Amino acid sequence: MSIKCIVSGQKGGVGKSTLTILTTMAAPALGIRLAVIDLAMGNPSTSLNLLSGVPRHTLATYVINASKVSEVIHIVSTEHGPVYLVPSGHGDLALVNEYGDFRDKLDSLIKYLIDRVKVDNVVIDFPSFEPNLDHVFTEALSMCDTVYPVGIQDLGSVIALRNLLHFVRRLSINVGRPVINMFRESLGKQWVAAVGKLVGLEPDVVHYDPWVIRWVHDGVGQYGVGVREALTYVIKEILS
Repeated sequence: MSIKCIVSGQKGGVGKSTLTILTTMAAPALGIRLAVIDLAMGNPSTSLNLLSGVPRHTLATYVINASKVSEVIHIVSTEHGPVYLVPSGHGDLALVNEYGDFRDKLDSLIKYLIDRVKVDNVVIDFPSFEPNLDHVFTEALSMCDTVYPVGIQDLGSVIALRNLLHFVRRLSINVGRPVINMFRESLGKQWVAAVGKLVGLEPDVVHYDPWVIRWVHDGVGQYGVGVREALTYVIKEILS
């Protein structure tokens, strides 16, 4: 069992939640009992997609002792079996910052998922954050076994990954193979080389066109190259 974290540093909109949702689709088909923790408190796109709304019991209500651990673990049905989701909600980060003992509660939640729910892996979907400033997410980052960096063809994304990796390495956390969601083919090799040098592993490339977003989030669109690439990355790297 391992805790696998999908992270981009302070750069948002790079495809972390899309990869997380693809992971929930793929895991049961591979016979993997998966738990997903949505840390995107305030912008819970993964939770909204998988549950079609924000439930009453979320990660934050558990952290502030307003919900029991069993109440915040929601079962998401898939074609091949269940996935166990701990959702976030709008405004949850303010609650956690004000009232919660975040690290201890997250640790107890993960132990419950492992010991009682008997999951094989826990995947944590992070929001964009700055590791040196946002203590809640930094505490969660310190609990990861492996961090999977996600980026795009953008200078801000590369800088965010650099800052993230400096912090991750200080914590001696394993770094998994990065992925670049590539919108443009021009100069693609240079971006791949830059991220590969930064991480020390050659990144996988996903052609992150609108079809991937539509297929994952809306259930419509073409099952094209980008979807196959993203699923291949999820299966080979995150669910390996």
